[in-house]
This record gives sequence, structure tokens and C-alpha cells, in this order.
Amino acid sequence: MKVLKDIPKILATVTLINYIQLPVAWADVLPPGESPVNYCFKIANLDKYPNYFLIAHVKSENPNLPTYNRILQSGKCLGLNGYREYSDIYAIKKSLLKSQDITKAKEGQYIKDWNSKKSLLVPAKNSITSLRLLPGRYGVKEVADVLEIVAIAPKSLDLKYKEVVYTSNLGNSETKAYQVQDKRPLPSLILNWFNLIIPGISLAGIMMVYKKIQLAKKQS
Repeated sequence: MKVLKDIPKILATVTLINYIQLPVAWADVLPPGESPVNYCFKIANLDKYPNYFLIAHVKSENPNLPTYNRILQSGKCLGLNGYREYSDIYAIKKSLLKSQDITKAKEGQYIKDWNSKKSLLVPAKNSITSLRLLPGRYGVKEVADVLEIVAIAPKSLDLKYKEVVYTSNLGNSETKAYQVQDKRPLPSLILNWFNLIIPGISLAGIMMVYKKIQLAKKQS
């Protein structure tokens, strides 16, 4: 029957569609070959500077969108996934803040009356910009930059990029060390090989089922 003959084609198409996992909303705005990724960053050695808070002041390239600040926590990644978000980073001595200056919310801790504290803040030299897209051939869904504090001086905060962690659509991760600052190393294609294993197994299973159906038809 024609329906039985079309089963492998139908199931293979469904498998490939599930594998691609391209959100409908992105379908007509993504550059060809690009896929959206979630981005976050964290500071690896916060515990070495127990007398300081490090604070992210998150902004958007759209000046009409509101800004906000978050106190960075050891081991926790702060996402920058709003509209073209980026973050300036500041250090501040804990002794300069009172307990009532810090507010806890579901999203994390932040500094109240941010503008009134600006004179106390020690700024980092560079902003952290989110990564929004990667070539789809890498099969990456999440990107996490890991930075380190090099030094905190009275007037400047020195940070450096240490490594980046890529997580694939299937949850496999790969860590790549920064060789050059501000030049993020790309993931290897091996992540995408892992992503192809399950679709490959699915297709093999489909073909086995189809062959059994055909064999049963011949024997009947």
C-alpha cells in the first residue's frame, strides 16, 4: 500500500523537524544558517575577594528599555537574554553599603537607589555583551562565559575572560579556554555529532520497523 511505503519518509521528516527545533517566531528573521542561543556569564573567583560585591548593571541597546542591577553570586550565571542586552560590571566595598541598601527579589539581590551609589562604584574597563546567534551547524543552545577578577584597584576593576562553556541541544557540554581576550573560541563540531546520534538511531529504528512490515506482508 502507498501509505506503508510513505511511512519511512513521513517519520524521517518528523524526526528532522524535531531535531532542528527552530522556534516559529525566529523562522523569518534569523540570518540563513544561524540559530538563537541563550547566553549567561559568571565570575569564577568571587570568593577570593570577600570584602567586595561585584554588581552587573544590565542595559539594552534600546535606550527606551529600563536598566537594572544584580549582585553577582559565586557560581551562578547571570543571563543576558533580553533585547540586545549588555552589562557593565562594578565592584563596591561591602563596608560602604548598609543592609537596607540591598534588596532581595526572586531574580536575585540588587542595590536600591542605584544612582545615589555611583560615586562609590569601581568600574570595569569593558562591558559584557550577550551572544545571541551561532551557526546552526554547531548544535549549541546555551553559551556561558566564565570570567576572573585580575585585580581591584581604587579606581578600576580588571576582569579577564577565562573560558566559555557550550551546551548542545541534547545537554552535552564543551569547555573552551580563551586564548585571546574578547575573542570567544568557537565550539567544535563534535557537539553536533552527539546531536546527530539520536536522530540517526531513530531513523535506523524506523527502517527496521518498515522492513518488518514489508516482510510480514510478503509472508501473508
